[in-house]
Amino acid sequence: MTIEQKSTASDSRIRDPYVAFMRDVPEALRDDAMQMMSEATGQCCEHACVAIIDHERLDATNHRASGVIEIEGREYAFEMLDGDDQGTVLVSWNEDRPFVRSEPVIHTLQPTADLIEQAMRMGRGALLLVKWDAMLSRPEVARIATSYAYDRHFAPGVITDAHWTDAARTLGLVIVDAETAEATRRRLAA
Repeated sequence: MTIEQKSTASDSRIRDPYVAFMRDVPEALRDDAMQMMSEATGQCCEHACVAIIDHERLDATNHRASGVIEIEGREYAFEMLDGDDQGTVLVSWNEDRPFVRSEPVIHTLQPTADLIEQAMRMGRGALLLVKWDAMLSRPEVARIATSYAYDRHFAPGVITDAHWTDAARTLGLVIVDAETAEATRRRLAA
């Protein structure tokens, strides 16, 4: 997808960084500027005209950074995502906005939806909570969520996700974020 296609595909109700980028950067320099920002964001090389101010490694292959690039003697602020999840995405261009780091997702296990619904229907939510806690107290079970989180960060991909998802499902569990599990616990306890 070209810069022009990305700018027309985005939601026009928000400030479009691609439109601002095309307005500010001469056409002959756009590809080089995008490449330099992308390479600096992904930490694969440095360029004298790009300074990274904040950087966040989202996982082994995805990065987010804010920085400044100098083009024809003018400095422009940018924020960019780069990696295999979404490719290269210009998040903001020449805006004064804070760099807010992503909150880490804490993964845990909870019973499958059918087990939860069955327990709720039969009035046995409290019993399922006891069984759930007993399962999580087993080291080989507790390891599933932590291994999933580790592998998701350092070796992201469908095969990794499927491995740990399948391991959980064989025990009647699913991998969820901690907030989802806490909401399920409240529902079962009610």
